Amino acid sequence: MSPSDLVILGINDSHDASACILEGGHLSAAISEERIQRVKSAGGFPLHAIQACLKKTGLEKSDVDFVVFGNRHVSPTNLHNYFPSLSVFDHIKVQTEYWGPVIYEGADPKLADVLPGFQRAGEDVYPLEDVPFAENRELSAEQKDAIDEMRFTFAADWFGLPRDKIHAVDHHTAHAYFGYYANPLRHDGRDILALTSDAGGDGAYESVSVFRDGRHELLHQGRTNLIASIYSSITMLLGMKPNEHEYKVMGLAAYTPEYHKAGPRELFLDALRVDGLKFAANPAMTDLFAYFRDQLVGYRFDAIAGGVQGFVERLVVQWVDNAVRESGVADISFTGGLAMNIKANKCIWELDAVQSLFVAPGAGDESLPIGAAYAHLDGLTDGADRPTFSAPRFRHWELGTEAQDGEIEALMAHPLIRDGYSLARDAGPEDVAEILAEGEICAVFNGNMEFGPRALGNRSIIADPSKKESVTRINQAIKKRDFWMPFTPSILADRIEDYILNPKKLDCSFMTQAFDTTDLGARHLAGAVHPADLTARPQRVSAETSPDYYAIIKAFEKLTGIGAVLNTSLNIHGKPIVMKPVEIADEILAAEGVVLNYIYVQGNLFRRKVA
Repeated sequence: MSPSDLVILGINDSHDASACILEGGHLSAAISEERIQRVKSAGGFPLHAIQACLKKTGLEKSDVDFVVFGNRHVSPTNLHNYFPSLSVFDHIKVQTEYWGPVIYEGADPKLADVLPGFQRAGEDVYPLEDVPFAENRELSAEQKDAIDEMRFTFAADWFGLPRDKIHAVDHHTAHAYFGYYANPLRHDGRDILALTSDAGGDGAYESVSVFRDGRHELLHQGRTNLIASIYSSITMLLGMKPNEHEYKVMGLAAYTPEYHKAGPRELFLDALRVDGLKFAANPAMTDLFAYFRDQLVGYRFDAIAGGVQGFVERLVVQWVDNAVRESGVADISFTGGLAMNIKANKCIWELDAVQSLFVAPGAGDESLPIGAAYAHLDGLTDGADRPTFSAPRFRHWELGTEAQDGEIEALMAHPLIRDGYSLARDAGPEDVAEILAEGEICAVFNGNMEFGPRALGNRSIIADPSKKESVTRINQAIKKRDFWMPFTPSILADRIEDYILNPKKLDCSFMTQAFDTTDLGARHLAGAVHPADLTARPQRVSAETSPDYYAIIKAFEKLTGIGAVLNTSLNIHGKPIVMKPVEIADEILAAEGVVLNYIYVQGNLFRRKVA
């Protein structure tokens, strides 16, 4: 069978579970399980995401030729939905009562004994009665192999495929392939330096690869880059949820003056240093949480946040500079959890040695299925077949579902909407723009759901970006976010240079990189930039890729002269971005204290009735 005829279904069944479908090399669907289960970072077999991908593409599971996992091995804790299920206090309990005794006392505690009341969030799909709730270190090699074989056999049975049609790709290889295939510069024939870094997958924390003429060449893969693990430990130390709230630490860090953050930064730099493409750790740093808890006593919370962010930026820059020099390639794709640190990304692209940096949406583990599917397809196209295969350009990231028949009607019939809102049908972008120009906030639900953790205008809450009070109103009325966290500007493609300083003309379409703003940008985007340093993580919006959203912003520009809107995701704190219209009522309007005056759903404008 020719590669152009193959249907490959990719799976991530660890935390941030997700699925995708490649049809002849074309990415036709990609959906995160959390959107359907309504459990943030849901893990395990992504049954609902698979079904949604099949429905979106019109395929049956019998049409699938190969299933490819984006991890060779998955910790049993992730199959049990460990991360979404634990509070900050639970995580600290595990660190002090499990890992502390393991590391310092040579003890052999059981995770199930440390968390005796553990209750899984979300749904069970795998037969987890045969998978103990335990850390990998508690299991024998035979038990670990049995768990992996259970995953692959389960998939074979569910899809009705022979076992030899079920494959798994190494975690960091999947990250690297996603970074390469998502990067638009590959269509210019550029070699791409693919960097990956996270808190661990398949026994590694980092990798450095080069794609030369489309062929993958691994330069280094190892378990030395502890940056992401340190950042997660500091997130927990500051009372925030690890593996979820690292972005809050990053947002807080910008407020810290140099004289406060210098001391903590030096402590972090003493703990880890760059050594070529690898890293070298201080041997005293055996338990990250306990080590920094003791080292940082007496430092302010904001000093710690600023210190760890400064440490990350300095080490990442050194590592990237070394990778560019060793590989001779200056066009970079960056993936893995650390690639979500937009301020570190800014430091990368500002390097003289770097020609370009691309960070795709969903650069964390939710994109593992995409990278794994392309890696498998690449393996099938070696030799004579390879010249016939060319994956098309990713022109947009609206890879999820749209509202199905009856779903908008279900929102209309919801008591909170039926009794509390009036409805104007056949509304359009001009109506939404007028609402924003009056200083109001509007929820927008349009078209296909975006892939990744960022709302790109199809599942968004938007407002006038020039008004700083928009931030306060959204936080107080809807989002309940920490006061120090900035929002994002969505900017018309033809106005991006008016607002953003982007000397290397990088792709800034997905809120994955930070930039300084122009003087006009600081004024027009006052409510959508970081108030401490006036940087922005912009979304460039074009009529070609996002026509509906572009039309709203263009209409707003005609009324105000401002070619941008403030954008934040359509959800409440702690919940995934909405997938169905009725979730706007079930989750957002039903939450205590939420006030949302305007909701725009595919031409239907709901206006809250004033008592």
